[in-house]
Amino acid sequence: MPVYKYKAINESGKAVQGVIDADSPKSATEKLKRQGVFLSSLNEAKENKSRSFNPFSGIKIAELAVTTRQFSTLISAGLPLEASLSALSEQTEDARLGQVLAEVRERVSEGSSLANALSEHKNVFSDLYINIVRAGEASGTLDIVLLRLADFLETQAALTSKVRGALIYPMFMFFIGGGVLFFTMTYVIPRIAKLFEESSSSLPLMTLILIKISDFLNNYILFILLFVIILVFAAFRFNKTEKGQMFFDRLMLKVPVFGKLTSMVVISRFTRTLGTLLSSGIPLLDALEIGEAVMGNKVYGKTLQEVRVNVREGASLAQPLKESGVFPPLVTRMIAVGEQTGEMEAMLSKVADIYDQQVETMVATLTSLLEPVMIVIIGAVMAFIVFAVLLPIFNLTSTIG
Repeated sequence: MPVYKYKAINESGKAVQGVIDADSPKSATEKLKRQGVFLSSLNEAKENKSRSFNPFSGIKIAELAVTTRQFSTLISAGLPLEASLSALSEQTEDARLGQVLAEVRERVSEGSSLANALSEHKNVFSDLYINIVRAGEASGTLDIVLLRLADFLETQAALTSKVRGALIYPMFMFFIGGGVLFFTMTYVIPRIAKLFEESSSSLPLMTLILIKISDFLNNYILFILLFVIILVFAAFRFNKTEKGQMFFDRLMLKVPVFGKLTSMVVISRFTRTLGTLLSSGIPLLDALEIGEAVMGNKVYGKTLQEVRVNVREGASLAQPLKESGVFPPLVTRMIAVGEQTGEMEAMLSKVADIYDQQVETMVATLTSLLEPVMIVIIGAVMAFIVFAVLLPIFNLTSTIG
């Protein structure tokens, strides 16, 4: 059934907008009139054909978290599922999410379960989201699991925002400094070099090195750009393969400082995901399978495959995690304590909180260190250029004197 975006005026004279599903524009208009809404515009929304998970779908995690929390509130207040979905689709500020929710409501009204309806939009709802909703439907605790999902999404969105925000300034400095340096070497230095050539005087070693670098960049800039483009394209294509993903993920974990940061982010995501799944009633083996899909790192994902095999054969969770060598002792010991005390979910949440705090601390430390280091490096390079330009001028002045 088509979905239409509309702008209208309600009975109180307030402007409203949203989405509505109907067989035709005429049916949509009549539907809205029965609701006491008077149209000002109506356009059919194009259906999203994508069915594969894409974290860059355009719908922000924070927006999905807010909608999930509102969904939980409506369900806990006793509002029927279809009515809750209708309310959410109309009041969400993201038109794309509103369209998706309207399509989900339509599938639910046709008799589909909520989880199955959500699974038709995996570009918006991850496997974790869908499976937790399915567990909530089966146990009759949909409002509770939606609340847990909202907490989980908000935590992930907050952590991602902090990491990105902390890295904005260093990246800005890097690109601005690199741009200024490139302009100086390809435009300014060649013109200064011509003046030195006309003077016919011997040049200092620093100046000769600077001129050689500038000549190389100017003569081979197209080849350099072509090489970089080919290299990036080849790396991108290789990263699409299983071996490529494993290679780059393993390489990322070995990068000094940033490898440790990546590892902490992955462990935090895994423990929080596993804790959320277990607390929602998902069996451990199923939770490990879903956790593997959302790890974001093939090295850890392969480790979880082996862990799942051991757990299926009767082993505890902590022991194979410890034997893998990629999970720190803190994680395995706390999980072991959780298994012994029967408080696995609580222990996993504590581990996730610990690693979230460590990530924030490490990002703040890196940011405070990166800024002065980048300033020193850029300053040293610019100082080299300045001295290389000024030394011949000083020599020429002393010769004239």
